[in-house]
Amino acid sequence: MEKGSIKISGLSYRVNGKTIVDEVSFEVKRNEFLCIVGPNGAGKSTLLRLLARIINPTGGHIQFDGKDILEHEARELYRKISFLPQTSYFDFPLSVLEVVLTGRYPYLGIFESESEEDIRRAEDCLSLVDMEGFSRRKVTTLSGGEQQRASIARVLAQGTDFIFLDEPSSHLDIHHKFALMELLRSLAQEGKGVVAVLHDLDLASRFCDRILVLENGRVSALGEPSHTLSEELLSSVFKVRGSWDPRRGNLLFFR
Repeated sequence: MEKGSIKISGLSYRVNGKTIVDEVSFEVKRNEFLCIVGPNGAGKSTLLRLLARIINPTGGHIQFDGKDILEHEARELYRKISFLPQTSYFDFPLSVLEVVLTGRYPYLGIFESESEEDIRRAEDCLSLVDMEGFSRRKVTTLSGGEQQRASIARVLAQGTDFIFLDEPSSHLDIHHKFALMELLRSLAQEGKGVVAVLHDLDLASRFCDRILVLENGRVSALGEPSHTLSEELLSSVFKVRGSWDPRRGNLLFFR
């Protein structure tokens, strides 16, 4: 296993007699942007939550730096991996800066306050998601898209080598969707391992290095978009007509 990679072997998750993730195996590498796609109910979000140790597998293994992910102490692990859930709930009127600073918790002692460096990092991450000047705003007053960008800034402030994001482009307008995808791709190029669940096949095909197609909890395909998103796969898995356009480097869909 490549140093700094995450190896998934025979990963399964079953609940109430139903198999949600079924014998999934692949490797998450640094320096790449990997997208997980698939139809509704395919197990994409569950797979991502397993990778982030939000839930524990009922079968198989996840190895990080050669050690089972369950053997890592939580604070140590969350200095290495960060997770954006599909939905973030803001029930308390925290400031945007306070929300982003929660990403620094794995580095703080029990009664330790954030340092000037933590605050500077949080402000920098707000700039990355086009939210300069929002620090003092109450997060409960923001639009859905602004709350999503604040949540992404929180994940970035955690400063981890691996970033897992579940539908990160949800609630974003078209400008911020493309800006986010460009940011995630650049983070991967700088050495991060970035994994995102996406419903938008066009976004995935334009920006991701590799695509993992999940269907009924199993891996249907894994590889570069041009090889993975074939006309046959689009038809059989997603029930749409389309093909890869090599001139434009993205998908074309047909009626």
